[in-house]
Amino acid sequence: MKKLLVAIALVSISFAGFAQEDAAFKAELRNFVEVQSGAGIDAALTQVMPMIAESKREAFKKELNAEIKGMYGDITDIYIDKIGKEDLQKMLDFYNTPAGKNILAKTPDVMEASMSLNQKYMMKLQPIIQKYMAQ
Repeated sequence: MKKLLVAIALVSISFAGFAQEDAAFKAELRNFVEVQSGAGIDAALTQVMPMIAESKREAFKKELNAEIKGMYGDITDIYIDKIGKEDLQKMLDFYNTPAGKNILAKTPDVMEASMSLNQKYMMKLQPIIQKYMAQ
């Protein structure tokens, strides 16, 4: 009986260790998601913010940020589900290198420039798409 209790205790401790490791991994991945996804959101907000009355901007940001936090959690879960922990850990390891940190730091600028470019090309592509759509 004593051996069984010791075995159960060891298994419980192992699961607790894995749970802490998984929580730390998920927190690190969520931080990455916030930086990566946040760059696109920030770029979009740069364009949207002038359309919001200045008197309403703080309330807008507060409400928006509450929703965005939930979105980051959902995106983190998608990364884990679709890619897997092993490859994600390798990705996080890269983003902790000097080159990875540099790329991550420049992502907001890339996203902002890309959004402007996307809008430009969507205006050019729209007539072509409409031309070939079934009517």
